[in-house]
Order: sequence, then C-alpha cells, then structure tokens
Amino acid sequence: MIINLFGDSFIYGTCAQHHEDGRRMDIDYWLTKKGWSVSNYGYNGSNNTEVLSSIKENPFGEECFCVVGVTSFLRENLPWLGFASSWGRNILKEDRFDHPNLENPQTNELWEDYLIYCYDDEYFNTIYKIWLLKVKHLLDNTPNVKGYLFVNTVEKYKKPMFVEKENYLYTDSSITDMLVDKEDEKLFEGGLTEETFLEGRAHPSTLGYKLVAEDIHDIFHNT
Repeated sequence: MIINLFGDSFIYGTCAQHHEDGRRMDIDYWLTKKGWSVSNYGYNGSNNTEVLSSIKENPFGEECFCVVGVTSFLRENLPWLGFASSWGRNILKEDRFDHPNLENPQTNELWEDYLIYCYDDEYFNTIYKIWLLKVKHLLDNTPNVKGYLFVNTVEKYKKPMFVEKENYLYTDSSITDMLVDKEDEKLFEGGLTEETFLEGRAHPSTLGYKLVAEDIHDIFHNT
C-alpha cells in the first residue's frame, strides 16, 4: 500500500542524515524500510495553504493512506495586511525578527502595530479548524484514500470535535512536543542545549524521524 506524505520541512525531512546511498533518512526512508511505498510531497518553508494545494493537485490514482502534516498557521498571510505573523508561536515569542516574508521586520511599523493591537491566538485556532474541515472533506470524498492521519508538526493545536481521535497521530500535541517529552537530545538535530534548541525551529534528527515513522507504521499496519 502507498503512503502519501504532505506537509512542511518536518515532513520533507530537513536535517536528517544521509545514507551512504544518498537518501535522506527521514520519515519516508524509515517507512520504506518497513515495506511501504511512499511518496513525499512535503517541502521546506511551506504554509498550510500550500499543503492544501498539494493535496488538491494530487490525482490519488491508486489506493493509499495519507499523512497530512499541519504546520503553524502563523505562516499564513494575514487578510488585507499581506504578510504572515511568524514561522510559529514560539519563534514569535523567542526570536520574532526571524520572519517568513518580511525583509526588514525590525522597521515594519504595520507589522509591529499588528502584533500590539491585533494578534490573537483564537484567530489561528479558528482557521485551524476551518482548514481541517476542508481537508477532511477532501479526503473523505476521495475513493482511493483508505485512511489518513493529521499530525501537527512544529506546534500543537487542539483536536476539533468533528475529527475522530484515530485520525490524529498525536492528539492535542505535535511532533515537536512528542519528541521534547522524550527528554532525549538525540531526537533533535542539534540536541536540547539552550544555544542550539528552539521549539518550532529545531528539526527532528534521523532518530526523531525514525520514531515518527514507526508511530505512523503502527497505526496504518493495524488499519
């Protein structure tokens, strides 16, 4: 059976080591080792609008399972303002001038005023639910999709009531949070030291990707 992967750099496999044959040892590498045929449509820096587009453009010509990586909704361009809020909640908190699409955020008064007067976490929770509803309906009405999992990648969001728990890889959590909870520095690209680690920016290591792949395998293998 095929597994299609959609999402951001956490799904793409950024920072995974390379095998001697040249392949990144990321989620799809470890799933392939488990016997799955895998197509990885994740890519670096994507937002959820781009993830949705990659799902809509996929022909789903064969029976498959899908893993949909849900990145931070702070990456979406804001209506009327035309720029994103940040790469993610924790990056906005700890390193706010690291921005997805503003060249000089330090001098952008409109962005600064937005953060002071308009930023609201509940807005992102709402568009998270709306986006999930759209993707759920797409996958539910695609005959060749035999099952799917949502997985929050860089940060967690609460599961909405219209999505079943069995359709989440980590319910009310994320890849980042799951790996942090293991308290094992080998699961992140640069360990867990204060100098190198920032939640939402730090990518899984090869071992971290292997752990995620094993969790995906365990669910689909028993479906």
